[in-house]
Formats: sequence, structure tokens, C-alpha cells
Amino acid sequence: MDNRVFNECYCRSCGREHTTEHREYECPSCGSEDVHNTSFLTCNCGERVYLGSFTNECCGCGRLYNPFGQELAPVREWDDDDRYECFGPQNDEYYD
Repeated sequence: MDNRVFNECYCRSCGREHTTEHREYECPSCGSEDVHNTSFLTCNCGERVYLGSFTNECCGCGRLYNPFGQELAPVREWDDDDRYECFGPQNDEYYD
């Protein structure tokens, strides 16, 4: 399945909502720059996955995606260093 990334755009000024293939920085209806964009893709299982984090999990099948919509390997397949860097402190000295 084609996992193209789309954006849900919402204008806080006029309330217009629409979906685009790119980010909107100005509302096409009222010209306001008070626009909120949320990136998402449709997973292979058909669920919508919002891409707001480093790792984004599909609630339907558990697949993981990065913020750019690329599918990631399951966490159990990551090596220990990658797991620690993603989910634990980046630098132990910082937290001492």
C-alpha cells in the first residue's frame, strides 16, 4: 500500500478544515496565518496514523512509523543501544 503522508489543516480563525498533500501556512479561505497542520498516513491495515512523535504506532496493527511516514522495524528487533537512545536518557552525565 502507498503510505503517502497527508496533512489535516485547520484554520483557527474561520474554522475551515481540509486535507492536503503539503503543509498550509495560510488559510485558502480567509488568508489567516493561524493554521494548524497535523501530518498523518493511512496504514496498510486501513487505520489512520498521526505522525506527531519520533515513533508513531498504528492502533490497528501495531506497525511503527517515523515522523516522515517511513515504516520502522518492530522495537523487539532494535538493538539495545537504539532502544536506549530513543526511549531513555541521551546522556547519563546530564541526569547525574
